[in-house]
Formats: sequence, structure tokens, C-alpha cells
Amino acid sequence: MSAEPVSLIDKHISTDVILSSIKNPALVLSLSGKIARLNRRCRQFLPNVREGRLLGEYCEEAGVFGSLRQMIRHARSASGLHPCRLQAKHTEAPGSWLGFFSVLCSQITQKPIAILLEVDDHKVERENRLLALDHDADKRLTALRQFHQDGIHDPLTGLKNRRYMDSFLKMECDLIKRQSVGGTLVVVDIDHFKRVNDIYGHNAGDKVISAVANRLEKRLRDSDVACRWGGEEFVLFLHNTSGHRAFSTCEELRTLIQQHQVEFESRSLSVTASFGITSMQTEDSPQSVFARADKALYQAKTMGRNQVQVV
Repeated sequence: MSAEPVSLIDKHISTDVILSSIKNPALVLSLSGKIARLNRRCRQFLPNVREGRLLGEYCEEAGVFGSLRQMIRHARSASGLHPCRLQAKHTEAPGSWLGFFSVLCSQITQKPIAILLEVDDHKVERENRLLALDHDADKRLTALRQFHQDGIHDPLTGLKNRRYMDSFLKMECDLIKRQSVGGTLVVVDIDHFKRVNDIYGHNAGDKVISAVANRLEKRLRDSDVACRWGGEEFVLFLHNTSGHRAFSTCEELRTLIQQHQVEFESRSLSVTASFGITSMQTEDSPQSVFARADKALYQAKTMGRNQVQVV
């Protein structure tokens, strides 16, 4: 194994923690395309792939990017998860499979340091049938992106969904045990939401949820995560933020929601929301940190709503 990509990357991110939280085959690449780490499932799925070797020795990107080099270049310039189509170069490996990749940033410098590549081996057969129906590159990319969008995003608001946040919190709880970088978890609930549905109907309720989601997403940073937890409830993770700074951010979000009028069928609806926040701790599990934030939200509700409470 070549130590060059591994030693550099391991100084900046906990690759073992990240890979152990992913059930599908997954690997970490250096920005030069060398394989730095593989999880156990990847070793089973691609038994001939070795750490320290270039991924390009084993496969190529056969989708819209056209090459692994272009795929890595795209990852470095765009945040979020992106779909790709990997084609094996050797007959002993699986012929073609769907993947998702994203950039991993250093916990020290916050700059791109590696690429995380996950193989969706459970859906390879279905995706191959989909691609066989139409070989047009634009339509293929649209289908793959929609497939991924449906998996981790809420269809009404476009925010991340509960499934994504569950996995994300597990990873953050693992990371904080190894590193000093933490964050703040926030639970947000729209006040008197049932009244909106009862008086104006569910279409109005959907519009209120979308409007609140839009206020949250526009104010947060790229490094923060916002998800629709369910119904009128949202969960936010404020990266590397705690104490007064976290409280001030939530107060700003609360004010933005309160000041925004939701237009529905020539009516202007006023909306408020309550916030419960708590800072991540080294001994936290996803359940414990969420329970504290939820307790803070309950306090905000019982003390009159439209306010921020901290536990």
C-alpha cells in the first residue's frame, strides 16, 4: 500500500469512521485519483481493487463526465452528492454500476482533501435496465440524479430527509469522539400548524412548510445541514457552531420566519416557529443529542412559542 494518500488524508479526516458508517461498498480517493481507503463491503464487491493504486486502473467513469479525472474535477468544484456510472476495465470485475461521489473537506483547513465514492450495488440491475431504455446522455443523467434526489431529499421542500439526517448524525457523533470539531443540533417546529390545515386546508399547509424551509435554507451556510424531519418539524445541524453564535443564528432564523408573509389564494398568512437547540457532546449518540434538542423545543412551546430555548 502506498502511504502517500493515506498519511496525508488521515491527518485531516477520519476515513475509518466515515467508511464504517456506510453499508454500501465505499472508498476514499485522494484528489489525484489514488485509492486511500476501502470499507469491508467494498473489498467484497471489488476484491481486485487495492489501496494505493489508481482507481483508473480498474474502472472508468462512463456517464456524463466521461472520465474519472473529470469526475474528480467536478467534485472539487461543486458541493453535495453527485451520481456517476462506473465501467469496469477487466472482465473479472462487475461490468457497470451506479455510484455517488462527494468531496471530503479537511476538518483543519476546511479545504477539499479527498473524494468519497459510494457504490449502490443493490440497485445495479434496476439502473442498468433504466439506462438500456435510452442511451441519450442528458436523459441518463437526469434519471440518475432524480433517482438519488428521491433517496435523500424531501419532495415537498427539497431539504434533506429524515433518512439522510439519521445517517449524518451517526457520523457526526462518531467524529466528535475522535476530533474536537462539534456543532449544534436544532429542532424547529411551526407554531399552530394544525390550525392552518384546519382553516385553510392542506394545500395552504404545504405552502407554509415550503416557505419556512426556504427561509431556513437561505440563511444557513453550505457546511450546515437542514432536513425536514416530518410534518411541520425540521432538524438543523450548525457545523462548528455553539453557544452564543448558535443562539444568534436561530434568533435570526426565527425573525426571518416571523417577518415573512405566506401568500395563499389572495390571503397573507403569518407564521411563527419555535426552536430547541443543544450543543453536541463527546459522549452523545444520535438519540441523546436529539432528545436534548427536543426537550428544549418543548420548553419553547410551553413558554409561549415563537422563541428559542437552549438545553
